[in-house]
Amino acid sequence: MAHNDDQILSNTFVLAPEETPNIETRYRRIHTPLPAPETISDLRRAAALFPEVNCYQPPIIWDSAEGFTIKDRAGNQWIDFTSTAVMTNTGHGHPAIREAVTKHVDSGGLMGQFSFASDIRIELAERLVGIAPDHCDKVYFWTVGSEAIECALRLAREAGIRQNAEKYHVLTHQADYHGWTLGAHQMSGTSASKPWLATPDSAIHHIPFPQGDSRESGNTDWSKFLQKSLSPLADLGITAEKVCAVFIETMQGWGAVPLPTGYVKALRKWADENDVLLVFDEVQTGFARTGKMFAHEHYGVRADLLCIGKGLTSTLPLAAVLGPADILDLLPPAEITTTHAAHPVSCAAALANLDVIENENLIAQSVRKGNIAAEALQKLQERFPDVVREVAGFGLLRGIHICDPQTGELSRELARDWTWAAVKHGVMLFQVNRPSIKVCPPLIIDDAAIVEGVEALGDALASILK
Repeated sequence: MAHNDDQILSNTFVLAPEETPNIETRYRRIHTPLPAPETISDLRRAAALFPEVNCYQPPIIWDSAEGFTIKDRAGNQWIDFTSTAVMTNTGHGHPAIREAVTKHVDSGGLMGQFSFASDIRIELAERLVGIAPDHCDKVYFWTVGSEAIECALRLAREAGIRQNAEKYHVLTHQADYHGWTLGAHQMSGTSASKPWLATPDSAIHHIPFPQGDSRESGNTDWSKFLQKSLSPLADLGITAEKVCAVFIETMQGWGAVPLPTGYVKALRKWADENDVLLVFDEVQTGFARTGKMFAHEHYGVRADLLCIGKGLTSTLPLAAVLGPADILDLLPPAEITTTHAAHPVSCAAALANLDVIENENLIAQSVRKGNIAAEALQKLQERFPDVVREVAGFGLLRGIHICDPQTGELSRELARDWTWAAVKHGVMLFQVNRPSIKVCPPLIIDDAAIVEGVEALGDALASILK
């Protein structure tokens, strides 16, 4: 790919190093133009080697990360509000996880295992069953969240057609995101139809996302809302008897949007009445991120299957489906399998990660620090009422919904500009390609760093509104 002298990445934020404010605080240090001039050659190498779809984040080359801060090799330092795409719940390079991984590798544990048993894999499975809902008694390990979703889709349909040959239809909510693989991608967005897909799955259906405050006033009849959402399907002959599962992104990740509790309870009641599985996608929201071990606990309902990942290790690839044996045992050997799932090194990281969550009381810390973030974000909204339409979320998974101050319309462009301005002010964000900014720092972040980071977001926004 040819590049102009001024160009770094063809579809990312900036084309050349930009001047930045000089920042030196306890948590932030920006003392070069950004991107740092000494990283430009490597950014050009990246542009030549990687597809554009992998080159849309702020053009900062991460050199090291520790706790809740990130550094480049020029010595700049950022408060991390990304947790590496909502992954490093216990922080970057937690000493307990480093020690566990090193110890396991040094003991001869650097081996692949396919589906052969190992003590550490068994130990992790027992640990996960212990923290999962009571009816979950088995663990189906995978490598990444999209694989867990695919597995749950296959299991749900298998369970459905064993009841009724036509019980294979799947529901999901408009604007949910469940992953990039074939089934997961079709369950994402607003329709199973995708420009690249010749024959979309005609049994995947997107129903309206329930709008309304998750703290709801009690004025909405969510049962009626659900029935109204389902009626177009019924008109097509897709009745409840033909639905095997509803896949739910526990909070819509693009903007940390919870569902109204009354709606989820109505959905649970409908599912029970019609032998429909509720599958909660907890890949982003699990492991203390929202102030609960799993975010569906906020709604007070049962999850038939849980898809987990990301925060399970806070570092290495590992995902899983948690559920009852009568569902997870449905598929015979070799029908669905993977080579790298639950690699022993990932298991070592996961076990240490779970210890950190428990020993450092991170569920309670997520609640407490989430309240600090919520208060700081409320002040940000009061400072910029024409831009910050809403702040949503639980715990340390928060979303700022952004609108154009001139038109009042939600603005993806302003969100993008604000993201880069924040990076130039020493707060690391990632682009979500939606009219929002996600605030999701590691759960071990200092209280003062939360406040400073949000204040810096305000300074960054002010700098582009001038």
